[in-house]
Amino acid sequence: MSFPSHAVIVTAAGSSERFNTNNQLGVKKEYLSIDGHTILYRAIAPFLEVPGCQAILVTHPEGLADQCAVALEDLLKQNMIPIILVEGGNNRQESVFNALKMLVSMNMPVDYVAIHDGARCFVTPDLVIKTLATATVFKGAVPALPATDALKVIDNNGVITHHIDRTHAVGVQTPQIFKYPEIWEAHQAALDNGTPYVDDTEIFTDYGQAVGICEGDRENRKITYIEDVPDAEQQIVRYLENLEQGKRSAKAAQALQHAMDDVKREQQT
Repeated sequence: MSFPSHAVIVTAAGSSERFNTNNQLGVKKEYLSIDGHTILYRAIAPFLEVPGCQAILVTHPEGLADQCAVALEDLLKQNMIPIILVEGGNNRQESVFNALKMLVSMNMPVDYVAIHDGARCFVTPDLVIKTLATATVFKGAVPALPATDALKVIDNNGVITHHIDRTHAVGVQTPQIFKYPEIWEAHQAALDNGTPYVDDTEIFTDYGQAVGICEGDRENRKITYIEDVPDAEQQIVRYLENLEQGKRSAKAAQALQHAMDDVKREQQT
C-alpha cells in the first residue's frame, strides 16, 4: 500500500477554559500527563508511525513556546520527522491558518494535511490511516460516530426550541484530513466571509469541497474537563510550582550573566 505524502497540524493553542475550572491561568491541559506521558505527546506520537508523514506543526499560545517544547518531551529530539512550533491565534481558525501559512512557507511537497486536536490523546495510527484513505476518495475526511443521545436546540435562556432528527446526525472527531493546497485555499477564502467556524470541515465544505466520513473510535475522546485527567489538580499545583521555580532560576541566571558582563567591561577599560 502506498501512503500519500502528508503533513500534520496539531492544535494546542486554546485557553483550556472548560478545563481550568479553578482559574489556574497558564496551565494548558495538553501539558499535563496521563500514565507517564503528556497529553500533547500522546496526541502526536501516533502520527510518527504513519508512513508518508513529512512534518508535524504544533500550535501554541503566545509566550508559551518553551512550555510547549517541554510538553513534547523527547519528540523534538527524534530525527525522523521535523516538528515545528507555531504561535497560534485568537481561536482555532486563526491557529490553523497560521500553521498552514507556515507549511506554505516551507514549500514542502505534500498532498494532504491532517488537522488534529492536541487534547485528543487516544488517537491511534489505524484511525489516522483509515481517515487518510477516506480523504483520497473525497478530498476531505473525518472520523465520525452516530449520535446516540436525543439532540435539541436551545435558546439563550436554556429553553428547548427545536428537536433534531438524529437519523443522519453524527459526532465528528479528529484528525480531519484534507487535500492540499485546497485546504489552504479554503482557509484564505474563509478570512473574507467573516463566518465563525467551529472546525475545518465547515471551512472545506463552504469552499465547495466534499468531506467523507469513516468510522470513528469511541476511545478517541477529547480531554475537556478536569475530571478527564487523573490527579489533575495535584498536577496543576506541581506544574505551577515548577514553573515559578524555573522563572526564579532564569532570573538568577540572567542576573549572574549581567554581573559577569559588567566585570568584563570593567576589565577592558
